[in-house]
Amino acid sequence: MKVTALYIYPIKSLGGIAVTQSEALTEGFEHDRRWMLVDKQGKFLTQREHAQMALFTCALEADKLVVTYKSETKHIPLTAHSTDIKRVQVWSSKLKAHEVDAELSEWFTDHLGMSATLVKMTEVSKRPKRLFTTPYKTQLSLADGYPYLIMGEASLSALNEKLDNPIKGDRFRANIIVDTTEPHEEDDWKENFSIGAAELKVIKPCARCVVTTIDQQTGTKGKEPLRTLASYRQWRKKIWFGANAIAMKAGTIK
Repeated sequence: MKVTALYIYPIKSLGGIAVTQSEALTEGFEHDRRWMLVDKQGKFLTQREHAQMALFTCALEADKLVVTYKSETKHIPLTAHSTDIKRVQVWSSKLKAHEVDAELSEWFTDHLGMSATLVKMTEVSKRPKRLFTTPYKTQLSLADGYPYLIMGEASLSALNEKLDNPIKGDRFRANIIVDTTEPHEEDDWKENFSIGAAELKVIKPCARCVVTTIDQQTGTKGKEPLRTLASYRQWRKKIWFGANAIAMKAGTIK
């Protein structure tokens, strides 16, 4: 099998970036979900409640992260942050992060119509993750629950065959796309596997939420694909698509 696409999502819940290669680190791909927007209480903002976040696109240019909303663009140096440390929260995880820049936070606040502070993981940010299987722990970025999400092309093809209107794979916000032949075979990869110099391990299938129902180009929300997935990918009261994984050994993936 081969990797056919790689994606990173530098700012949690904003637009993703297709890359040709990335350094697979313990906590996730380099620059993947190292920034996020939080409310006044420090809790993360997400497309689940604010679908318009999908309309912010991101790009990498040299040593800068470029964020665009409609006709406005902001350039954020990858290493930049203020001295202001915030207590932030992602689900049940609480950690420290630096605000990037007060003016940037105002820019996001203005366009989202709500208080939004842009924070960044730095050396003060620690987010250990407990696992129910070996190695029983890992480090984690600002992603929801696991450092990596793998999606097989056959899984998306099988879903689109069932839908009246096929959808793009970006609804699932995966990191690694693989040219599989059997739908959902990534669920059952029990052994560690190598991609380039990196070694990964699938921990479990990924439980899906309403973000998959949001068109990432328009920010509009519908009922699919969750309605269809519920007919054949639902168990334990959750809907599953793609596989959560961790990095057992760091390395470059292309």
